[in-house]
Amino acid sequence: MDTGEAGTARITPAPARLLRADPFGPLVMALERFDEERQTASPAAMLKQRVVAQRPITQGAETPAEAITLSLDRTGRIDLDTIAHLLGQTEADARAGLGEMVYDDPSTGNLIHAPEYLSGDVRIKLDAAQTAAETEPERFAVNVAALPEKLTMEQIQARLGAVWVDAETHQQFLRELLRDRSIRVENPMPGMWEVRGNRQTLRATSEWGTVRRPATMLSQALMEQKPITVYDEYEELGTKKRVVNALETTAAQEKADQLQERFGEWVWENPERAERLTDEYNRRFNSIALRDYSHEGDYLTLPGVALNFVPRPHQRAAVARMLSEPAVGLFHQVGAGKTAEMVMGTMELGRMGLVTKPVVVVPNHMLEQFAREWLQIYPQARILASSSDDLAGDKRRLFVARAAANDWDAIIMTRTAFQRIPLSPVAEAGYISRELDTLRVVFEEATGEDAMSVKRIEKKLLSLEQTYKDLTDKPRDAGITFESTGIDYVVVDEMHDYKNLATESSIQDARIAGAGRATDLHMKLEYLRSRHGDRVVTVATATPLANSITEAYVMQRYLRPDLLENAGIGHFDAWAATFGQTVTEMEMAPTGGGNFRLKTRFAKFQNVPEMLRMWQVFADVKTAEDLKLPTPLLRERSDGQRVPENIVLQPGPELEAYIADIGERAERVANESVRPEEDNMLKISTDGRKAALDVRMVGGDRPNGPTKIDAVAHQVLRIWNETKDVAYLDDVTKEHSPTPGALQLLFSDLGTPKLDRWNAYDELRLKLVDGGMPAETIRYIHEAKTDPDKARLFAAARAGHVAVLVGSTAKMGVGTNVQARAIALHHMDCPWRPADIEQRDGRIVRQGNQNAEVGLYRYVVERSFDSYMWQTVERKAKFISQIMRGRLDMREIEDIGDVALGAAETKALSSGNPLLMEQSVANNDVSRLQRLERAWQRNQTNLASMRVNASSQVGCWTVTSAC
Repeated sequence: MDTGEAGTARITPAPARLLRADPFGPLVMALERFDEERQTASPAAMLKQRVVAQRPITQGAETPAEAITLSLDRTGRIDLDTIAHLLGQTEADARAGLGEMVYDDPSTGNLIHAPEYLSGDVRIKLDAAQTAAETEPERFAVNVAALPEKLTMEQIQARLGAVWVDAETHQQFLRELLRDRSIRVENPMPGMWEVRGNRQTLRATSEWGTVRRPATMLSQALMEQKPITVYDEYEELGTKKRVVNALETTAAQEKADQLQERFGEWVWENPERAERLTDEYNRRFNSIALRDYSHEGDYLTLPGVALNFVPRPHQRAAVARMLSEPAVGLFHQVGAGKTAEMVMGTMELGRMGLVTKPVVVVPNHMLEQFAREWLQIYPQARILASSSDDLAGDKRRLFVARAAANDWDAIIMTRTAFQRIPLSPVAEAGYISRELDTLRVVFEEATGEDAMSVKRIEKKLLSLEQTYKDLTDKPRDAGITFESTGIDYVVVDEMHDYKNLATESSIQDARIAGAGRATDLHMKLEYLRSRHGDRVVTVATATPLANSITEAYVMQRYLRPDLLENAGIGHFDAWAATFGQTVTEMEMAPTGGGNFRLKTRFAKFQNVPEMLRMWQVFADVKTAEDLKLPTPLLRERSDGQRVPENIVLQPGPELEAYIADIGERAERVANESVRPEEDNMLKISTDGRKAALDVRMVGGDRPNGPTKIDAVAHQVLRIWNETKDVAYLDDVTKEHSPTPGALQLLFSDLGTPKLDRWNAYDELRLKLVDGGMPAETIRYIHEAKTDPDKARLFAAARAGHVAVLVGSTAKMGVGTNVQARAIALHHMDCPWRPADIEQRDGRIVRQGNQNAEVGLYRYVVERSFDSYMWQTVERKAKFISQIMRGRLDMREIEDIGDVALGAAETKALSSGNPLLMEQSVANNDVSRLQRLERAWQRNQTNLASMRVNASSQVGCWTVTSAC
């Protein structure tokens, strides 16, 4: 609509529009560096200097070791003909000279490089070698070699439901413990158990169980990782309802703990049983020898790489891992150069003939940047880039045809575009069928007259069938399928966005309903495995464990499901029973409804080295300490430490009054004097976070004193005045930029821009403008509505046209490469997850930042929700770091809880008295002990009554017999 006001419009020249649809368009666009703000262009490096040159080909080798590296570089394997030619020897002499640097694989007859042969599941290789050595001892005797040291029973923790303890052993335990020969235990499939037996005996209802939860019921719940809960039912207005019985539940949980503890002792008491179970545990979980890739990439010559690009040792090692492993997770620190690793690994896989048509899936806003960087590393690469717009309507058919009909080094697609090309209905049906095959087989085998699990399996089967149909139900174009593209390998960037893969579990908080994006990726990977074997995928992310250790299981389902299946822990509950210990605790419901809620969570992880060994087979983990990248140092604080600076603020009277009100609200919720729909702990927590940023976020008036926003504005203006005239180099041409000035990044997930209400972003901008900063240099990430808009905004930030960039973690975290001039990063609030902090900080502490030192600032208001959030997230980050580092010297590690604020914490915060939190914990312990005492007294009364009845019956029987 024409309003008569002046406006601006972006007009893209026709050649640029046409080039976007051309497969070689990115190469043409990479010939220049265009400044959007100044509307000027400068030539790319390839127009001013040689960036590609023929690499010299080595024609001979002096030693067998050198010949091996040349063979691996050329073919990706030990090729005896190539090695013999390089050494100028016959194949027989060359093989003799190789000695134990290679091994004969008895399964395939091929030669395998020693580091590869002596790693992985070495017990399977040992079995094959021992069998082969019986017929050819001279050839295969040397293969009967390295195995991990056998674990002893003292190092292994056994729990009810562990997959390496068979159902017969569980049955024997319960029969002996309860003195009941009628007990039967079945384990029809991982995660599903059935326990039947007499539920009326004294041992079942008093010594090892309760009347309402006998030992057999408790045992089955423990085996299936289900919470131990006792409910009372009542009728209200004609509707049946139920409520947790705190007394009975606590008593049952105590008996369950005793059962679990006794089982952990009993399994090792019989020497024969102990040896059998120790061997089974070692066979399943202690069979993996890890391969050291630290220097495996040294031999790579990387033909085609630009002369001005020199890969770092960890990048070479990552490429070597991609060439050697069927699936790889590049879990490197933010800014470690994962893009280059994916590019080089993909090109090398293609050059060696290990894959033919790989696809690289990137976040929607990263397409142009990824394609540009690819061509900067490999200027002669043939790549096909496609966004969601390129797959709109009839363009999908053109893309599929173009992808299938040409020989591409790689196809780069946005994740939305990747999802728009579905598998065929037949392939999807096959995926669903394979996912449900285990259940179907168990169902068919369990239909005998003695089966205990038929109805449960049938119900689970129908439920899962519907779940998968819902996840895969989407519109599709006839004839356009993933299979028709010819893609045979997938590389996924920012893999943490695919963590919501449907996961069935009896542990409610571990169950994942599933998301379409995750299911789509998993289906395609499983299809590729069925067609091409295990070598199908590499993924990359700095934060594979964003919030919980259970995400390690999901990641392994994507990358190495074979390891899970070989160990018998393909089902999550079987994995949890082997490596996790859950506890079920009663706590006040956040919604305020009812007296209690039951929270089942992981308390600790056990048998940790075996869990981490499976993880490290595919996980290439590199932390900042490992890499020692050329990243800027953190500015030194006044105490001499180079760590983030906490700017501690005192709460104003308005905030203190509001926090006091929050304490009273939490008290009312705890006392159930308010209805859940009116107020609850979730609402209180959110309001507390908002108020810590600014009380106007929760409807308060303008504070009389300084606010957190004032403190942020003051710090930003101080740094701007100090750095607005600093000169920088152009981040592409490396020549002096005509535009001076540093960039500051501000993160706030709260108070984002809203046109119809007061918000923190606009308040901050007003204060910065009042302080002298030009308004046009203050930008919000929310202004970029499309991916091209975001790319232009980032380019302007790198070129010096933006002094302050404000955004939320979701919009300005992953893929925001604006570090060239970034001098300071400000956390206006604390996000929920450790991964979010890592992604935020990774925008500035990364390679390519031209500043020698940078500042990280965290703004914390005392006695507010700020301090609680930061402490909890940092504690959680330390735990995840412990897992990521893969320490194999600890058998157990403690887990940490969710970042959730309860009524006790809220009350402690509102009063400023941390002792209230300790008092709350003590009160909970006292209440639990009082419930156990009442349960014990009730049990004693029942036993006394049973004794009287038994004595009466014996007396009557004696009299009758005498008569």
